[in-house]
Amino acid sequence: MIHTICYSSKAVDGLEKEALEGIYNKTYTNNSLRNVTGILLFELGNFFQVLEGDKDIIMPLYENKIKNDPRHHSIFEIINRPKQKALFSNYSTDFNIVRTAEQLETINAYLKDNKVSTSEKIQRLIQPFLLLP
Repeated sequence: MIHTICYSSKAVDGLEKEALEGIYNKTYTNNSLRNVTGILLFELGNFFQVLEGDKDIIMPLYENKIKNDPRHHSIFEIINRPKQKALFSNYSTDFNIVRTAEQLETINAYLKDNKVSTSEKIQRLIQPFLLLP
C-alpha cells in the first residue's frame, strides 16, 4: 500500500533563488532515489507538495525533515493517508519539480485524465498556480 502526504506552506521572507534551486535539487535527488513520486510547486512564496511512497520512508521525511525545515512555515496538511495506488505513479517514475507553466499544464491534464479519489482535490489545489502568468 502507498502512503500519500500533500501539504502547502509559506516560504520564509527573502528566500533566495539559489536556496530555492537547492531545495529543488535535493528534493528531486532524494525522493527519486527513494522511489518517492509526486510533485513540488513553488509560486508567490508558497510551496505545494505531494509525496507518495512507502510509509516508512515518507513519514519520517515529512515529520523530521520537512516540518523542521527553517526555509518554510505555516505548513497546512491536506492529505496524510494510505492509498491503493499512487496518483503520480503513471506520470513519472521520478519525483517532479514543476518549474514552468507548461509542466504545470501537463500535470493538470494528467490529473484530469487519471480520475482517482484525490486527483480532483489536488487539481483544485493547483488551480491558482495555473492562473499565474
